[in-house]
Amino acid sequence: MVAPVIGIDLGTSNTCAAVVIDGEVRTIPDERGRVVIPSVVTQNKFGRFIVGHFAKAQQITNPYETIYSVKRLIGQQFDSEELERVRRYLSYTIEKDERTGGVLIPLGDAKFTPTEISAQILMKVKETARTFLGEEPGRAVITVPAHFNDIQRKETKLAGEMAGFEVIRLINEPTASALAFGFGHDLSTRVAVFDFGGGTFDISVMNIEKNIFEVISTGGDSYLGGDDFNWAIVDHLAAQFLISDNINLKMDKMAMQRLLDAAETAKVELSDQSEVLVDLPRIAPNIDVGAHLQVTLRRSQLEAMSQEFIQRALDICSATFEVAGITPQDVDQILMVGGQTRMPAILAAAQSFFQKPCNTRINPEEAVAIGAAIQGHTLVEEHVGTLLLDVTPLTLGIGTFRDIFVPLITRNTKVPHKMTKIFTTTHDQQERVKIRVYQGESRRAPSNQLLGEFILEPIRKAPRMEPNIEVTFKLDANGILSVSAKDVDTGEETGITIEDYPELAKKMAEDYLPAGEAWADLTETQPLGKSPSLPDR
Repeated sequence: MVAPVIGIDLGTSNTCAAVVIDGEVRTIPDERGRVVIPSVVTQNKFGRFIVGHFAKAQQITNPYETIYSVKRLIGQQFDSEELERVRRYLSYTIEKDERTGGVLIPLGDAKFTPTEISAQILMKVKETARTFLGEEPGRAVITVPAHFNDIQRKETKLAGEMAGFEVIRLINEPTASALAFGFGHDLSTRVAVFDFGGGTFDISVMNIEKNIFEVISTGGDSYLGGDDFNWAIVDHLAAQFLISDNINLKMDKMAMQRLLDAAETAKVELSDQSEVLVDLPRIAPNIDVGAHLQVTLRRSQLEAMSQEFIQRALDICSATFEVAGITPQDVDQILMVGGQTRMPAILAAAQSFFQKPCNTRINPEEAVAIGAAIQGHTLVEEHVGTLLLDVTPLTLGIGTFRDIFVPLITRNTKVPHKMTKIFTTTHDQQERVKIRVYQGESRRAPSNQLLGEFILEPIRKAPRMEPNIEVTFKLDANGILSVSAKDVDTGEETGITIEDYPELAKKMAEDYLPAGEAWADLTETQPLGKSPSLPDR
């Protein structure tokens, strides 16, 4: 008998897995019955990886070599603005990968990519599932934030493969939550999934018609989540201590890690209490052995410092509904998913936005994994008739003459999808063209995320605007993109699956060109100056 498919919610703060056994969805517990694994990784003195609860337990005493929130680093460039915001809060060191422009994490005597660290978390899931099932789990469905770009999705899939899984599908986290809510209940309803996790925020609007789950519109921010609330509390506590004791705790990484741990605990407690005492004796023994932090934190203070994050989430919701062409009041159910939705201020803000009570009956920490397990079950069991119609969260296209971004697959297009468009040259007698692949919503290509570049050559030498260059985008069910280009006249063709970080792809393209050669771009097969119909941002 073939082992069942494991559904995995690979989260920023915590990871959860589930499986369908004899028609029943069950979350997978560890040896102590815990179904949530902290997404924390470290090594012991022998170089063996420690993952989960044991790693988190030593986070305070070994902050320099305990890796957390790695999901925020996966698929990111070291010099990106997003990473700059995250980096200043990390107690461990990250370095630039000179080969790819991405991130390396020193740990022990080696350096690892975020993908390799994520693979260690997934290996822990596999080990726990093996003990629970009594057999080796082989296949998995892994969830990703709806707003993850192509590179982040590819790296997540690669992490699963490194862990020894056959990753049969990536599924968006809000979509998985809707499956957990609606599968098998013969529903006919429209839902909004309000997913506020540890590192990401997503909003998806979906129609559920019996066992057909259709995503209408999705939006999100891969750098908005519970971590931001924790760090806001850390900043507040550190500022208070600087005033009271004239000690800058931000100069001591061990003190900052203690603050971060205390901040997360205080945030959770403030969901049920109006105030908590943060009490940390010997907070900075390297600076002052007698330093003792005692600060009362009130729920009203947390809500004030969190207002920026809550408003960002509501703004994303507004934009998502505008794209969908419906109002929040057109939704029948609002599903609250992700641990951060336990915060009363977030629940109140969502209910005010939608002007109706929110549905909190599904477990916010387990729903995504349960939905992933259901999706895995439906993919391998022919008798389970479920149709999942998901969408791409961001527009995909190429950069053309004068850095104009020309979309081929627009956001909220159902996946899988294929689109072909004809382009032409801008210079006489061109021998080659470079295809620059971007993802984003800006009319200007450089303002979007560069996914990769490749070269098509030789092409037929001819006067400008005469050659026909056919560019094809193929987006698979995982949201992973393949791009090809063909000279229609000669039949010459080349292409890529977006697998390399942008800096590596760019370097490969530049190294391939003769030194000092001017580059001529593509343009659409239409009069020059006509702009693609995308709004400026």
